[in-house]
Amino acid sequence: MGGAVSSLRDLDTVTKRLVHLSENDPNKEIFVFYTSGLREAYTARQLYTLAGRFAFRLRQRGFQKGDVIANTLNDSPERAVTDIGIMLAGCVTMNIQLLLADGSDFRFMAQNSKCRAVIMSPWKQGAAWKLMNQFYSGKSDQGFVDIHVENIPDLTSAILVGRTENGENKHFLNDLKIGREDIYVEPAKPDDLLIIISTSGSTGYSKLVPRSHEDTLKSEELAHHVLCPGVQWNSPREKCLKYYNDKSMGWGIGIPFAPICHADTRVLTDIFDAAVKRTGKDLWEASTKENAQCCPMLCLEMDSVREYIDSVGGSDFKFKMLIAGGQPLRKSQMENFLTLTEKLIVTYGSTEAGHLTAKSITKGDTIQSNDNGKVLPGVELRIVAEDGRQCRPGETGTIEVKGPDVFKGYYNRQTSPDPQTVKAFTSDGWFKMEDYGYIDEDGNVFVFGRTKDIIIYGADLLYPGWMEKKLMEHSDVLEAVVVPVSDPLLYQNICACVKIKRDSELNEDQLRKYCDQIFLPNLVTEETPKPQYFIITKGDFPETSTGKPNKKRLREMAESMFGYDKKVISSEAEPESET
Repeated sequence: MGGAVSSLRDLDTVTKRLVHLSENDPNKEIFVFYTSGLREAYTARQLYTLAGRFAFRLRQRGFQKGDVIANTLNDSPERAVTDIGIMLAGCVTMNIQLLLADGSDFRFMAQNSKCRAVIMSPWKQGAAWKLMNQFYSGKSDQGFVDIHVENIPDLTSAILVGRTENGENKHFLNDLKIGREDIYVEPAKPDDLLIIISTSGSTGYSKLVPRSHEDTLKSEELAHHVLCPGVQWNSPREKCLKYYNDKSMGWGIGIPFAPICHADTRVLTDIFDAAVKRTGKDLWEASTKENAQCCPMLCLEMDSVREYIDSVGGSDFKFKMLIAGGQPLRKSQMENFLTLTEKLIVTYGSTEAGHLTAKSITKGDTIQSNDNGKVLPGVELRIVAEDGRQCRPGETGTIEVKGPDVFKGYYNRQTSPDPQTVKAFTSDGWFKMEDYGYIDEDGNVFVFGRTKDIIIYGADLLYPGWMEKKLMEHSDVLEAVVVPVSDPLLYQNICACVKIKRDSELNEDQLRKYCDQIFLPNLVTEETPKPQYFIITKGDFPETSTGKPNKKRLREMAESMFGYDKKVISSEAEPESET
């Protein structure tokens, strides 16, 4: 994989590894995108050239080392080129998920990060355009537009990235391909910040997780230890990993720098056009054509793939391995995964903590629900009881971790120390995972779910508090409590328990439409984290002894009405606080 080097220590940043590949293995395919069955590959030299020219444009317009640039593009060649170009310019790419129609989530992240620019599609039906075009204060120059947003003084530019020639806007990639700019590469150090990843926050606004070059390389090293044990940078080309991964390039598991770290090839579906939706057919056909060895897959995706395979009468193709995680897995779900792969790797981790555990399962192995295997090299994991003592093997408690992949704190350029960081760690430096589980006698880690009122909605974590606040902004709503209900694919779905005024005629259809309005219009899809079920009442909610809504009882009610399990499993139910 690439030309031989004396030591990986010589290539201690992602920038150095890309430069090395472009010079020593220029035709190495780093990305393969599929659109409607058509294949488009990007080699190391192509990425280096296109991203380097974009980096030159950034520096030419005054962006400096360490400047944060938010990227809202969907997974696509353009997203890869812009993220890598930001790196080559010495700047920091930050993923931003535009979700709320009032723009409050974007404003919060932009203020905390002091980002200087936002990259977006000029598509007028897109979320970014709807939110940002009102702030334009100038004309486009090679896609760069001056903007002014009140209370976000550092944000001065929008960078429009499109695929059509439209007046002032050019086809972004074609313009770079014919460009005459120099290729700019800012020297990087291992501790330089590379990317800021957004993750769920208790207010509904994302928390920002910073990752340096060194952090990213360590994380990918741990991943390769699981997927490709013994394979080194200068191993023969035939040992190179080719994998399908359509997880968002803004997620920790989907960042575009990963295939560069070990000279791998990543295959995915191009969804630059927001109207394009990935399907199980897309995943399976692209993986089959490329003979992809592995794929990270969610339960929802697994179900879609199995439906497609059944619809075409079966398939001879199997992955060498699938990686499953993001939610507790039942035994039956693991068995279903094994119909698509020779080996299943069940993992446990988070954006903040990175890769923590892994378990390899093949057909015929003993399978237990919620088993996530043993901790990875260098990781420390402990289970803590309510009284603060360390739990015995088999005793359930909360999970705390230390390790090479655990972050040091949330990114916040407004407040120091960051209050979320202070709450996230114990006084002796352990990161609180906010999950509960146990370790058995053999050292296997079992994870059952979240310790707080957090809903595990597929790959997303949803804090109900902000949604409850939005629901209560409706003039007819007196009180709102959002609770989870079990779901066979998402793990948990969302139920809104709503108390309305005595004289109100508010019904479920009206509430559903109101919930749609909370989100940017083009984002209201089956994946949008909004209530699927409603309990509407004019009476009082069940209460605790202190007069607060009894969430445990409301959750039981919702589960009995809508839950996949039709009951609340006692090990998942949380005791209701009386304070």
